[in-house]
Amino acid sequence: MTQMSAYEKSKLLEDHASRIADGEESQRQATRVSARLMELRSQLDQLRCQLAVTHALQAQGAGLDIDLSGVDDGRAGFERSLGPSGLPSNQVFNTAKKKTQAVTDRLGEANQAAWSTWTGRLLEALPVARISMLLDPKAEKQASARHAELERVARGKASKEAITTFAVTHASLAELLQDAQDPPQALAVLLDRLREQTGLTLRDVTDEEIALIREYGMDAHISLKRKGS
Repeated sequence: MTQMSAYEKSKLLEDHASRIADGEESQRQATRVSARLMELRSQLDQLRCQLAVTHALQAQGAGLDIDLSGVDDGRAGFERSLGPSGLPSNQVFNTAKKKTQAVTDRLGEANQAAWSTWTGRLLEALPVARISMLLDPKAEKQASARHAELERVARGKASKEAITTFAVTHASLAELLQDAQDPPQALAVLLDRLREQTGLTLRDVTDEEIALIREYGMDAHISLKRKGS
């Protein structure tokens, strides 16, 4: 049997070491890409959540003017930047994340603005003064609870769940109040004044007006705040 020369042995060892190094490098690259993909998927999930909120608002007739251009910028740029090896560099990942984050932030701000406008408009249109005119005490209590729930949800962050809750609760409260009588004209005028003239103090409201508010149970829907607090 022919014995291998020292050179041939060293060449075999060198080739073997090279294969090991290549394998280790491939493993490092695979680990790097896997970790960066998880980061990008997380960012894309946030964008998908905001898109779902936009579509939910639009289904309710709100947020119809929200600009959805650029939603695919991060993904499209990512795909264009893939090299022949199919393993994108960290710079490619960073650019895709940055663009996706920018669109997510812009969409989130637009969603919140549309949510505030929509809920505010629907709350304003509700004839809440009729709550005290409901003849059934149980229905009155139920209506008050639903109105409080609407105000609580409206103060929160826009989400698919919040939009559904607000829409369903608003519809049920509007149905409860549909056939109720409007309050006396004097009370309606007073409530309009309290709503339109912000910053009124107790000095601006007469004892008779306070008594009228209490008579029809509207005192539960009016908040007091000490100046300077």
